[in-house]
Amino acid sequence: MPTGGQPEEELKALLPASIAVRFEEMFPDVRPGRINRRDRKRAEMLRKAEPVLQRALNPMEVVRFTTNGVRQLTWWLLTAGSMNPFANRTTLVLTDRRVLLIHTDSRQQPRMFANQLPLERIRSTSGRNSYIFIRSGREQLMFHGVKRSEARQLKGLLESTATKKGGWQNLCPRCFTATDDAPLSCAKCGEEFKSPKKAALRSLLFPGLGDFYLGYRKYAMLEIMGAGLLWALFVSTLVPTVMAKGVEGAIVAGPLLALLAVIHTGDALLTRAKAKTGLHSRDGNLPTGEQSLEPAS
Repeated sequence: MPTGGQPEEELKALLPASIAVRFEEMFPDVRPGRINRRDRKRAEMLRKAEPVLQRALNPMEVVRFTTNGVRQLTWWLLTAGSMNPFANRTTLVLTDRRVLLIHTDSRQQPRMFANQLPLERIRSTSGRNSYIFIRSGREQLMFHGVKRSEARQLKGLLESTATKKGGWQNLCPRCFTATDDAPLSCAKCGEEFKSPKKAALRSLLFPGLGDFYLGYRKYAMLEIMGAGLLWALFVSTLVPTVMAKGVEGAIVAGPLLALLAVIHTGDALLTRAKAKTGLHSRDGNLPTGEQSLEPAS
């Protein structure tokens, strides 16, 4: 890793050699002296995403900016979905053609799926503090946890885009072919995807099972433990009460049963929504090996 020389030269050395980057937009505040810590982090972020970008970008496509944060739906904030930042860490990459969202783990390594929004589909962009809102013809993405200066920079880069119809597109996790739908398999390479319906049914059966099926195992274990404690409380309350008071005791335990039903149903809806945020491959993660695939069109 470079330790001397001008900041611009050091940053260029940190960037992945295989990805074309518009340097003046990626690093608008480079000054003589030491490299800004956030600039260094952004360069390393792009390098970590390189295996995916090599496959997803077109030959002449240029990266303009990148940042990281959490993809979120507004209504999730009012429900247990507010815990989803643990599962929805995302690297956002703006190119001269689209906005790419790459799902990552806590170390910013590409993980399970990717999405894109062509620039001509963006209707409006707004933001405040560490939040960015990108509205397409169909829906609004809330992206938060962004450094304020980066949120302002990204907002400025996106505000000049045209208003068109259409929304976010899912990318096949194997060949990165774009689709407006959520098919069960890729029409180009045949890769099979996990079913949102099956994920929801598993969570309806017991909270956390759907997330485990999708691959969010740590998050799923927290849900399973929480639901298990509630069920243990229900059973420990119901059995003694029914034995002591019969039907009257069962009625007393009814509110807790109703609460459990609400939790199961709510988690099923949240899991279904999460499953639709991207195409989850049956084989697991995004490909990050050395084998080459044709870039998506």
